[in-house]
Amino acid sequence: MPQPMSRPRPTLPLRQVRPILVRALGLMLLVGLCCQPAHAQVAPAPQASHTSTPSAELLSFKDFFQWPVGPRGLDIHPRLQQANGQPVRLRGYMVQQDHGSHRGQFLFTPRPVQMSEHADGDADDLPPATVLVKLAPAQSTWVVPHTPGLIELAGVLSVGRQEADDGRVTWVQLQLQP
Repeated sequence: MPQPMSRPRPTLPLRQVRPILVRALGLMLLVGLCCQPAHAQVAPAPQASHTSTPSAELLSFKDFFQWPVGPRGLDIHPRLQQANGQPVRLRGYMVQQDHGSHRGQFLFTPRPVQMSEHADGDADDLPPATVLVKLAPAQSTWVVPHTPGLIELAGVLSVGRQEADDGRVTWVQLQLQP
C-alpha cells in the first residue's frame, strides 16, 4: 500500500494576510501622525462633495490619456487639456502612503493604491493618471490623514510637468479651495 505523501506546511492566503498588514501599517501611520510637531495641523479628511459647484465639470480618469497608446507613449487627451485651468470634479481614491508627512498635499488615483516609499523607493505602483492634490496655501502645513474608499474632490485643474522637492514628477495637479 502506498504511503501518503508529506504535504508542505500550509501558509496563510493573501486575503488573510493583507488585513493584518493594513492594520499594522495603519498603526504605524497613526503613531507617525501623533508624533508630528506641535505646529503641524491635521487636515480634516476629504469628504465626498455633495454641494459641488455646478460649473465644475466631472472629469474621468479615463479621459487623461489618448487610447490606444501610440509609438511615442502616452499622449494627453484633448479633454484633459481643455480642462486645464478650469474648475473640475474628480472621483477616485486617496493614495495611502507610509510616510504621512507630505504636508498640504496628497496623491489621488483612479484605483486604491498603497505606497511604501521606504521599501519601494522610486518603484511605486502609481498609475499614469495620478493627480497631485494641493490644499489651499493657508493649509500648506496641514497633514491630511488617509481616507479610504471612493471620494469626490472639486478644485482647479492644472496640466503640465511639475517636479516636487523630493524629485517626484506629476503631470496633473488639483488645487483645492479652503
